[in-house]
Amino acid sequence: MMGLPRCVNDGTPEDLRKPQSPFTIFSDPSTLPHIALLVIFSGSLYGAMSMNVFGSESQGAAIFVSLSLSYMVAALIRPSRLGRFLLTVESNGEGVLKRNYLMKGVIKTLPIIALATVIWYGLNTVLNNENLNDLKLILALMFVAMSLFQGLTLTVGWIEYGRKIRGPPRDSKSGVYSSIIRIVISLLLLIPLVWWFGYGAVNPSNANFSTNLVWFIFLITIVFLGLLMERYTKSSRAGAEVDGVARDRAYFLIFITSCWHLLSSWRRAPFTVDQSAVGLFIEEGILMSITIILAVWSLSKKGHKRGWRIFQGQSAIFWGVCFGLAYCGSISSLTVLSEGSLMTTTAIGHAITAIVMLAISPIALSRAGLSKELESQHEISEHSVTPKEVPHFQTAVAEESGDDDIVEIVN
Repeated sequence: MMGLPRCVNDGTPEDLRKPQSPFTIFSDPSTLPHIALLVIFSGSLYGAMSMNVFGSESQGAAIFVSLSLSYMVAALIRPSRLGRFLLTVESNGEGVLKRNYLMKGVIKTLPIIALATVIWYGLNTVLNNENLNDLKLILALMFVAMSLFQGLTLTVGWIEYGRKIRGPPRDSKSGVYSSIIRIVISLLLLIPLVWWFGYGAVNPSNANFSTNLVWFIFLITIVFLGLLMERYTKSSRAGAEVDGVARDRAYFLIFITSCWHLLSSWRRAPFTVDQSAVGLFIEEGILMSITIILAVWSLSKKGHKRGWRIFQGQSAIFWGVCFGLAYCGSISSLTVLSEGSLMTTTAIGHAITAIVMLAISPIALSRAGLSKELESQHEISEHSVTPKEVPHFQTAVAEESGDDDIVEIVN
Protein backbone atom coordinates (compact mmCIF):
# COMPACT_ATOMS: atom_id res chain seq x y z
CA MET A 1 0.00 0.00 0.00
CA MET A 2 1.17 3.51 -0.72
CA GLY A 3 0.74 4.88 2.78
CA LEU A 4 1.60 8.39 3.87
CA PRO A 5 4.05 10.61 1.98
CA ARG A 6 7.61 10.00 3.10
CA CYS A 7 9.20 12.77 5.17
CA VAL A 8 12.64 14.23 4.70
CA ASN A 9 15.07 15.48 7.33
CA ASP A 10 13.18 18.65 8.07
CA GLY A 11 9.96 16.76 8.66
CA THR A 12 8.21 18.06 5.56
CA PRO A 13 6.55 15.42 3.38
CA GLU A 14 8.76 15.34 0.29
CA ASP A 15 5.87 14.74 -2.10
CA LEU A 16 4.01 17.79 -0.81
CA ARG A 17 6.84 20.30 -0.78
CA LYS A 18 6.76 23.20 -3.18
CA PRO A 19 9.39 23.12 -5.95
CA GLN A 20 12.51 25.00 -4.90
CA SER A 21 14.42 27.70 -6.75
CA PRO A 22 17.25 26.51 -9.04
CA PHE A 23 20.02 27.91 -6.83
CA THR A 24 18.49 26.34 -3.71
CA ILE A 25 18.42 22.95 -5.42
CA PHE A 26 21.90 23.35 -6.87
CA SER A 27 23.51 24.46 -3.57
CA ASP A 28 21.89 21.78 -1.42
CA PRO A 29 24.64 20.65 1.02
CA SER A 30 23.42 17.05 0.83
CA THR A 31 24.47 16.77 -2.85
CA LEU A 32 27.17 19.45 -3.03
CA PRO A 33 30.01 16.87 -3.01
CA HIS A 34 28.74 15.52 -6.33
CA ILE A 35 28.86 19.00 -7.87
CA ALA A 36 32.44 19.27 -6.63
CA LEU A 37 33.19 15.88 -8.20
CA LEU A 38 31.83 17.15 -11.54
CA VAL A 39 34.09 20.21 -11.43
CA ILE A 40 37.20 18.28 -10.35
CA PHE A 41 36.87 15.44 -12.85
CA SER A 42 35.85 17.68 -15.74
CA GLY A 43 38.83 20.02 -15.36
CA SER A 44 41.41 17.36 -14.58
CA LEU A 45 40.30 14.94 -17.31
CA TYR A 46 40.18 17.72 -19.90
CA GLY A 47 43.74 18.74 -19.04
CA ALA A 48 44.95 15.13 -18.97
CA MET A 49 43.38 14.30 -22.34
CA SER A 50 44.80 17.46 -23.90
CA MET A 51 48.34 16.54 -22.75
CA ASN A 52 47.82 12.75 -23.10
CA VAL A 53 48.97 12.07 -19.55
CA PHE A 54 49.48 8.32 -18.97
CA GLY A 55 47.54 7.44 -22.10
CA SER A 56 44.47 9.39 -21.00
CA GLU A 57 43.85 10.51 -24.57
CA SER A 58 42.42 7.08 -25.33
CA GLN A 59 41.08 6.32 -21.83
CA GLY A 60 39.51 9.71 -21.11
CA ALA A 61 36.38 9.06 -23.13
CA ALA A 62 35.83 5.74 -21.33
CA ILE A 63 36.22 7.46 -17.95
CA PHE A 64 33.74 10.21 -18.88
CA VAL A 65 31.21 7.64 -20.13
CA SER A 66 31.65 5.56 -16.96
CA LEU A 67 31.10 8.53 -14.66
CA SER A 68 28.11 9.74 -16.67
CA LEU A 69 26.44 6.30 -16.58
CA SER A 70 27.15 6.06 -12.84
CA TYR A 71 25.28 9.29 -12.18
CA MET A 72 22.42 8.09 -14.36
CA VAL A 73 22.12 5.08 -12.05
CA ALA A 74 22.40 7.42 -9.04
CA ALA A 75 19.49 9.53 -10.34
CA LEU A 76 17.33 6.43 -10.70
CA ILE A 77 17.99 5.03 -7.22
CA ARG A 78 18.10 8.35 -5.34
CA PRO A 79 14.38 8.32 -4.28
CA SER A 80 14.88 4.94 -2.56
CA ARG A 81 16.18 4.44 0.97
CA LEU A 82 19.32 2.84 -0.44
CA GLY A 83 19.96 5.86 -2.65
CA ARG A 84 19.56 8.28 0.25
CA PHE A 85 21.91 6.21 2.40
CA LEU A 86 24.62 5.85 -0.24
CA LEU A 87 24.58 9.22 -2.00
CA THR A 88 23.46 12.12 0.21
CA VAL A 89 25.18 13.83 3.12
CA GLU A 90 23.31 14.46 6.35
CA SER A 91 24.77 17.89 7.08
CA ASN A 92 22.67 18.58 10.22
CA GLY A 93 23.17 22.30 9.74
CA GLU A 94 26.97 22.18 9.99
CA GLY A 95 29.13 24.22 7.63
CA VAL A 96 30.28 22.70 4.38
CA LEU A 97 33.89 23.56 5.22
CA LYS A 98 33.85 21.61 8.46
CA ARG A 99 36.06 18.53 8.60
CA ASN A 100 33.18 16.24 9.50
CA TYR A 101 31.13 17.38 6.48
CA LEU A 102 34.10 17.06 4.12
CA MET A 103 34.75 13.50 5.31
CA LYS A 104 31.09 12.60 4.80
CA GLY A 105 31.17 14.21 1.35
CA VAL A 106 34.15 12.12 0.27
CA ILE A 107 32.47 8.95 1.57
CA LYS A 108 29.24 9.68 -0.34
CA THR A 109 31.16 10.01 -3.63
CA LEU A 110 32.88 6.65 -3.19
CA PRO A 111 29.88 4.60 -4.45
CA ILE A 112 29.90 6.66 -7.65
CA ILE A 113 33.64 6.22 -8.11
CA ALA A 114 33.36 2.49 -7.40
CA LEU A 115 30.53 2.00 -9.91
CA ALA A 116 32.36 4.11 -12.51
CA THR A 117 35.48 1.98 -11.97
CA VAL A 118 33.48 -1.21 -12.58
CA ILE A 119 31.95 0.24 -15.77
CA TRP A 120 35.37 1.49 -16.94
CA TYR A 121 36.92 -1.94 -16.32
CA GLY A 122 34.07 -3.56 -18.24
CA LEU A 123 34.59 -1.23 -21.19
CA ASN A 124 38.31 -2.00 -21.27
CA THR A 125 37.59 -5.73 -21.05
CA VAL A 126 35.08 -5.72 -23.90
CA LEU A 127 36.73 -3.11 -26.12
CA ASN A 128 40.28 -3.08 -27.49
CA ASN A 129 42.37 0.06 -28.04
CA GLU A 130 40.90 0.64 -31.49
CA ASN A 131 37.36 0.39 -30.14
CA LEU A 132 38.23 2.80 -27.32
CA ASN A 133 39.30 5.32 -29.95
CA ASP A 134 35.94 4.75 -31.66
CA LEU A 135 34.28 5.48 -28.32
CA LYS A 136 36.13 8.77 -28.25
CA LEU A 137 34.83 9.52 -31.76
CA ILE A 138 31.26 8.64 -30.75
CA LEU A 139 31.49 10.89 -27.71
CA ALA A 140 32.85 13.68 -29.89
CA LEU A 141 29.97 13.32 -32.32
CA MET A 142 27.60 13.58 -29.37
CA PHE A 143 28.68 17.21 -29.06
CA VAL A 144 26.17 18.14 -31.74
CA ALA A 145 23.38 16.36 -29.84
CA MET A 146 24.58 17.99 -26.61
CA SER A 147 24.44 21.41 -28.28
CA LEU A 148 20.87 20.73 -29.38
CA PHE A 149 19.99 19.58 -25.87
CA GLN A 150 21.66 22.65 -24.39
CA GLY A 151 19.51 24.91 -26.55
CA LEU A 152 16.36 23.05 -25.52
CA THR A 153 17.33 23.07 -21.84
CA LEU A 154 18.12 26.77 -21.73
CA THR A 155 14.85 27.61 -23.44
CA VAL A 156 12.80 25.39 -21.15
CA GLY A 157 14.57 26.84 -18.12
CA TRP A 158 13.68 30.42 -19.05
CA ILE A 159 10.11 29.34 -19.81
CA GLU A 160 9.90 27.88 -16.30
CA TYR A 161 11.10 31.25 -15.01
CA GLY A 162 8.36 32.94 -17.04
CA ARG A 163 5.80 30.67 -15.41
CA LYS A 164 7.16 31.51 -11.97
CA ILE A 165 6.85 35.28 -12.42
CA ARG A 166 3.48 35.20 -14.18
CA GLY A 167 0.83 37.49 -12.82
CA PRO A 168 -2.67 38.55 -13.84
CA PRO A 169 -3.48 38.85 -17.56
CA ARG A 170 -1.48 41.72 -19.06
CA ASP A 171 -0.83 42.84 -22.61
CA SER A 172 2.51 42.13 -24.20
CA LYS A 173 4.67 45.17 -24.93
CA SER A 174 5.46 44.52 -28.56
CA GLY A 175 5.28 48.01 -30.02
CA VAL A 176 8.09 49.82 -31.80
CA TYR A 177 9.21 51.66 -28.68
CA SER A 178 9.38 48.50 -26.54
CA SER A 179 11.18 46.58 -29.28
CA ILE A 180 13.82 49.30 -29.63
CA ILE A 181 14.30 49.38 -25.84
CA ARG A 182 14.94 45.63 -25.73
CA ILE A 183 17.42 45.81 -28.62
CA VAL A 184 19.27 48.73 -26.98
CA ILE A 185 19.48 46.85 -23.68
CA SER A 186 20.85 43.83 -25.56
CA LEU A 187 23.55 45.98 -27.14
CA LEU A 188 24.44 47.55 -23.78
CA LEU A 189 24.89 44.07 -22.32
CA LEU A 190 26.88 42.74 -25.28
CA ILE A 191 29.21 45.69 -25.92
CA PRO A 192 31.26 45.13 -22.72
CA LEU A 193 31.62 41.46 -23.68
CA VAL A 194 32.72 42.43 -27.17
CA TRP A 195 35.25 44.84 -25.67
CA TRP A 196 36.54 42.18 -23.26
CA PHE A 197 36.62 39.15 -25.57
CA GLY A 198 36.91 40.77 -28.98
CA TYR A 199 39.40 43.54 -28.24
CA GLY A 200 41.19 41.95 -25.32
CA ALA A 201 40.01 44.72 -22.94
CA VAL A 202 42.11 47.37 -24.72
CA ASN A 203 41.16 50.65 -26.38
CA PRO A 204 39.21 49.84 -29.59
CA SER A 205 40.75 52.88 -31.27
CA ASN A 206 44.09 51.05 -31.22
CA ALA A 207 42.66 48.04 -33.06
CA ASN A 208 43.15 47.56 -36.79
CA PHE A 209 40.42 48.12 -39.37
CA SER A 210 39.63 44.42 -39.85
CA THR A 211 39.00 43.87 -36.12
CA ASN A 212 36.70 46.90 -35.93
CA LEU A 213 34.87 45.74 -39.05
CA VAL A 214 34.37 42.20 -37.71
CA TRP A 215 32.81 43.35 -34.44
CA PHE A 216 30.81 46.14 -36.07
CA ILE A 217 29.25 43.49 -38.33
CA PHE A 218 28.51 41.36 -35.26
CA LEU A 219 26.65 44.21 -33.50
CA ILE A 220 24.72 45.03 -36.68
CA THR A 221 23.80 41.33 -36.91
CA ILE A 222 22.43 41.47 -33.35
CA VAL A 223 20.28 44.49 -34.23
CA PHE A 224 18.93 42.80 -37.36
CA LEU A 225 18.33 39.57 -35.42
CA GLY A 226 16.54 41.51 -32.67
CA LEU A 227 14.17 43.10 -35.18
CA LEU A 228 13.55 39.75 -36.83
CA MET A 229 12.85 37.96 -33.53
CA GLU A 230 10.53 40.73 -32.34
CA ARG A 231 8.37 40.06 -35.39
CA TYR A 232 8.85 36.28 -35.24
CA THR A 233 7.66 36.02 -31.61
CA LYS A 234 5.07 38.83 -31.58
CA SER A 235 2.02 36.58 -31.91
CA SER A 236 3.44 34.07 -29.41
CA ARG A 237 3.82 36.74 -26.72
CA ALA A 238 0.28 38.07 -27.17
CA GLY A 239 -3.03 36.44 -26.36
CA ALA A 240 -6.12 36.71 -24.25
CA GLU A 241 -6.01 35.78 -20.58
CA VAL A 242 -2.22 35.44 -20.53
CA ASP A 243 0.51 37.45 -18.84
CA GLY A 244 2.16 39.06 -21.85
CA VAL A 245 4.69 40.85 -19.64
CA ALA A 246 5.97 37.52 -18.28
CA ARG A 247 6.28 36.26 -21.84
CA ASP A 248 8.20 39.40 -22.81
CA ARG A 249 10.68 38.81 -20.01
CA ALA A 250 11.08 35.14 -20.87
CA TYR A 251 11.60 36.07 -24.53
CA PHE A 252 14.26 38.63 -23.66
CA LEU A 253 16.18 36.12 -21.53
CA ILE A 254 16.02 33.56 -24.35
CA PHE A 255 17.20 36.17 -26.85
CA ILE A 256 20.09 37.53 -24.76
CA THR A 257 21.27 34.02 -23.90
CA SER A 258 21.26 33.04 -27.56
CA CYS A 259 23.20 36.24 -28.34
CA TRP A 260 25.82 35.18 -25.80
CA HIS A 261 26.18 31.86 -27.61
CA LEU A 262 26.41 33.68 -30.95
CA LEU A 263 29.14 35.88 -29.47
CA SER A 264 30.96 32.76 -28.27
CA SER A 265 30.70 31.24 -31.73
CA TRP A 266 31.67 34.47 -33.49
CA ARG A 267 34.85 35.02 -31.49
CA ARG A 268 35.97 31.45 -32.22
CA ALA A 269 35.83 32.04 -35.96
CA PRO A 270 39.17 32.18 -37.84
CA PHE A 271 38.70 35.88 -38.68
CA THR A 272 38.61 36.99 -35.01
CA VAL A 273 41.31 37.35 -32.39
CA ASP A 274 42.61 34.08 -31.00
CA GLN A 275 41.74 33.31 -27.40
CA SER A 276 43.62 31.20 -24.88
CA ALA A 277 42.45 27.66 -24.25
CA VAL A 278 42.19 28.38 -20.53
CA GLY A 279 39.87 31.34 -21.08
CA LEU A 280 37.69 29.34 -23.46
CA PHE A 281 37.47 26.44 -21.02
CA ILE A 282 36.40 28.80 -18.22
CA GLU A 283 33.72 30.28 -20.45
CA GLU A 284 32.53 26.80 -21.44
CA GLY A 285 32.34 25.96 -17.75
CA ILE A 286 30.19 29.03 -17.03
CA LEU A 287 27.82 28.28 -19.91
CA MET A 288 27.60 24.62 -18.92
CA SER A 289 26.87 25.61 -15.30
CA ILE A 290 23.98 27.83 -16.41
CA THR A 291 22.66 25.00 -18.55
CA ILE A 292 22.88 22.47 -15.71
CA ILE A 293 21.19 24.82 -13.23
CA LEU A 294 18.29 25.45 -15.60
CA ALA A 295 18.10 21.76 -16.53
CA VAL A 296 17.95 20.72 -12.87
CA TRP A 297 15.29 23.33 -12.12
CA SER A 298 13.09 22.46 -15.07
CA LEU A 299 13.42 18.72 -14.38
CA SER A 300 12.57 19.24 -10.72
CA LYS A 301 9.49 21.34 -11.49
CA LYS A 302 8.30 18.91 -14.15
CA GLY A 303 8.89 15.96 -11.84
CA HIS A 304 7.09 17.70 -8.97
CA LYS A 305 4.13 18.55 -11.20
CA ARG A 306 3.83 15.06 -12.70
CA GLY A 307 4.70 13.18 -9.51
CA TRP A 308 7.86 11.62 -10.99
CA ARG A 309 10.23 11.38 -8.05
CA ILE A 310 13.17 10.24 -10.19
CA PHE A 311 13.20 13.77 -11.66
CA GLN A 312 12.59 15.72 -8.45
CA GLY A 313 14.97 17.57 -6.14
CA GLN A 314 18.17 15.65 -5.56
CA SER A 315 17.49 13.18 -8.38
CA ALA A 316 17.41 16.13 -10.77
CA ILE A 317 20.85 17.12 -9.44
CA PHE A 318 22.24 13.73 -10.45
CA TRP A 319 20.68 14.00 -13.91
CA GLY A 320 22.34 17.41 -14.25
CA VAL A 321 25.75 16.02 -13.23
CA CYS A 322 25.24 13.15 -15.69
CA PHE A 323 24.65 15.64 -18.51
CA GLY A 324 27.57 17.82 -17.39
CA LEU A 325 30.03 14.93 -17.49
CA ALA A 326 28.80 13.81 -20.92
CA TYR A 327 29.06 17.39 -22.21
CA CYS A 328 32.60 17.84 -20.85
CA GLY A 329 33.55 14.46 -22.27
CA SER A 330 32.30 15.43 -25.71
CA ILE A 331 34.24 18.71 -25.62
CA SER A 332 37.40 16.97 -24.40
CA SER A 333 37.12 14.29 -27.08
CA LEU A 334 36.58 16.88 -29.80
CA THR A 335 39.59 18.83 -28.55
CA VAL A 336 41.78 15.72 -28.81
CA LEU A 337 40.48 14.79 -32.26
CA SER A 338 41.06 18.33 -33.53
CA GLU A 339 44.60 18.29 -32.11
CA GLY A 340 43.95 20.69 -29.27
CA SER A 341 41.90 23.33 -31.06
CA LEU A 342 39.13 23.91 -28.53
CA MET A 343 38.15 27.06 -30.42
CA THR A 344 37.31 25.30 -33.66
CA THR A 345 35.52 22.43 -31.90
CA THR A 346 33.09 24.61 -29.94
CA ALA A 347 32.22 27.34 -32.45
CA ILE A 348 29.71 25.18 -34.31
CA GLY A 349 28.23 23.92 -31.05
CA HIS A 350 27.49 27.43 -29.82
CA ALA A 351 25.94 28.35 -33.16
CA ILE A 352 23.68 25.28 -33.01
CA THR A 353 22.59 26.14 -29.46
CA ALA A 354 21.72 29.72 -30.42
CA ILE A 355 19.82 28.68 -33.54
CA VAL A 356 17.79 26.10 -31.61
CA MET A 357 16.86 28.64 -28.92
CA LEU A 358 15.73 31.22 -31.45
CA ALA A 359 13.90 28.73 -33.66
CA ILE A 360 11.78 27.13 -30.93
CA SER A 361 11.13 30.32 -28.93
CA PRO A 362 7.61 30.95 -30.38
CA ILE A 363 6.48 27.43 -29.45
CA ALA A 364 8.08 27.70 -26.01
CA LEU A 365 6.67 31.17 -25.30
CA SER A 366 3.15 29.93 -25.95
CA ARG A 367 3.48 27.90 -22.73
CA ALA A 368 4.78 30.78 -20.57
CA GLY A 369 2.55 33.34 -18.90
CA LEU A 370 -0.59 31.20 -18.99
CA SER A 371 -2.99 31.83 -16.14
CA LYS A 372 -3.18 28.99 -13.63
CA GLU A 373 -6.69 28.15 -14.77
CA LEU A 374 -5.68 27.91 -18.43
CA GLU A 375 -2.56 25.91 -17.61
CA SER A 376 -4.58 23.47 -15.52
CA GLN A 377 -7.10 23.05 -18.35
CA HIS A 378 -4.25 22.53 -20.81
CA GLU A 379 -2.63 19.84 -18.67
CA ILE A 380 -5.95 18.09 -18.09
CA SER A 381 -6.59 18.02 -21.85
CA GLU A 382 -3.10 16.56 -22.42
CA HIS A 383 -3.60 13.73 -19.95
CA SER A 384 -7.32 13.08 -20.34
CA VAL A 385 -8.38 9.73 -21.82
CA THR A 386 -11.75 8.32 -22.72
CA PRO A 387 -13.36 5.57 -20.62
CA LYS A 388 -12.87 3.19 -23.53
CA GLU A 389 -9.12 3.65 -23.30
CA VAL A 390 -9.00 2.80 -19.58
CA PRO A 391 -11.15 -0.25 -18.79
CA HIS A 392 -12.56 -0.59 -15.26
CA PHE A 393 -10.71 -3.81 -14.55
CA GLN A 394 -7.35 -2.06 -15.21
CA THR A 395 -8.20 0.62 -12.69
CA ALA A 396 -9.06 -1.99 -10.11
CA VAL A 397 -5.79 -3.80 -10.67
CA ALA A 398 -3.84 -0.54 -10.30
CA GLU A 399 -5.59 0.24 -7.03
CA GLU A 400 -4.85 -3.20 -5.62
CA SER A 401 -1.14 -3.05 -6.42
CA GLY A 402 0.92 -3.02 -3.26
CA ASP A 403 4.50 -2.98 -4.47
CA ASP A 404 6.00 -0.43 -2.09
CA ASP A 405 9.43 -0.48 -3.71
CA ILE A 406 8.07 0.49 -7.13
CA VAL A 407 5.83 3.14 -5.61
CA GLU A 408 8.75 4.59 -3.71
CA ILE A 409 10.83 5.00 -6.86
CA VAL A 410 8.31 6.29 -9.39
CA ASN A 411 5.46 7.79 -7.36
